[in-house]
Amino acid sequence: MTRTLAIGVVAGIVLGAGYAASPATVWFLLVTALLFLWAGHGATPRERQWLWTLLAVAVALRVLTIVVLFATTDHDRNVSFFWDGDGLYMKQRSLWIRNLWLGLPLPPHYFERAFEVYGQTDYLNILAYMQYLLGPAPYGIHLFNVVVFLATCVLLYRLVRPVYGREAAFLGLAILLFLPTPFAWSVSALKESVFVFGLAIAVACVVALLRGPSLIARAAALAVLFVVLTTIEGLRIGGRQISTAGLAVGLLGSFAVRRLWIVLAIVCMVPLGVRILASNATVQKRLSTQLMLFAERHMGNVRSEGNGYRLLDEELYSDPHSMDSLRQMTTAQQARFVVRALGTFFVVPLPSQARSRAELVFLPQQAVWYTLVVLAVVGLVEGLRRDPLVTCGLLGMALVGGAIVALNSGNIGTMVRHRDTIVPFVVWLSALGAVASVTHAMSTRRLSHEETACH
Repeated sequence: MTRTLAIGVVAGIVLGAGYAASPATVWFLLVTALLFLWAGHGATPRERQWLWTLLAVAVALRVLTIVVLFATTDHDRNVSFFWDGDGLYMKQRSLWIRNLWLGLPLPPHYFERAFEVYGQTDYLNILAYMQYLLGPAPYGIHLFNVVVFLATCVLLYRLVRPVYGREAAFLGLAILLFLPTPFAWSVSALKESVFVFGLAIAVACVVALLRGPSLIARAAALAVLFVVLTTIEGLRIGGRQISTAGLAVGLLGSFAVRRLWIVLAIVCMVPLGVRILASNATVQKRLSTQLMLFAERHMGNVRSEGNGYRLLDEELYSDPHSMDSLRQMTTAQQARFVVRALGTFFVVPLPSQARSRAELVFLPQQAVWYTLVVLAVVGLVEGLRRDPLVTCGLLGMALVGGAIVALNSGNIGTMVRHRDTIVPFVVWLSALGAVASVTHAMSTRRLSHEETACH
């Protein structure tokens, strides 16, 4: 009893001292521990040991990265990682907003920058509110994004494990935790982690809504889904359309693949539907206007700082009045733009496009990306056989999100960063494809040995 009391007193003192020094760190450790427990719930002791080891290494590496930033920077200045330019601006603006909420004086120039239209997002309010409650947290913001990314990984792991099996779920988790660029975004101050978390919650809510064990569970899933779809637009423009369209594609796909006649009917009706839509003037006008907006954003990205790539016809870039020319693009030019954008999304950056040392270092991960895409096709076939709802949910979010990124991009660095927002939905299909391929190869080899032994 005395020993227990002593341990409790010491733990309380340590916790209090830690909270006084860094409230964000204490909350990070608490939420991380809860995520560990959730991830291991229902697992065998051996599986739980492997899972917690994997998560512990992933978290430790991220914390170490943040500690290095803390140890090597001037604490009198608001700093961040070299790949986190927009994130640094987010940290600055959120702190200015927090100071305004507390009634602290703020120079007019900072007030204007805090609320300027460029980069305005509800993510700023999230960071400001966190610092309003916990105090200024220039490094706590990085810990916040780490725990949000970890929550996304655990949520999707829990979603796919019952249907894809523990091997595929574990492999997908390992890939997602240690891919270099998702690793970089997870320790940054950028909004990608929170946005992807919202998309993951939406997919999980739809599955829970259709398969919840009780009416209360389904009602809760519906309520959470409503909140996500209502608020995600504030994180990124078009977020509601991406999430809604992704869920719709997933639901329609899961319904169609269960019925062969629907699949055949869709395949047969696609040419007719395209022809009808193409002959409708209103649809043509709306589609043309939307593609023009995509082309304008692409042109802006090409002309921005960094390594750009081109998707439009070459004469549109050489025209000094190119923005006016985009408004007069022909149907053929728009079609070529769409085809190039969708194809480029999967292959950029090519080795020939690397201009800097950082881009050369990135090329090995690009080879991993190619492998993931190929394996995802295999995993899709296997996933549709095992669980069409979960598989189509992941696929729908990846397809819609990928298409939007492809059509709006024109800068390699920005495109890779945005493409990584769909990677969490791809890796589970890739992991299932890898496991299915290995299982099939081992089964074929075993049958071959058995046939040889019989002869």
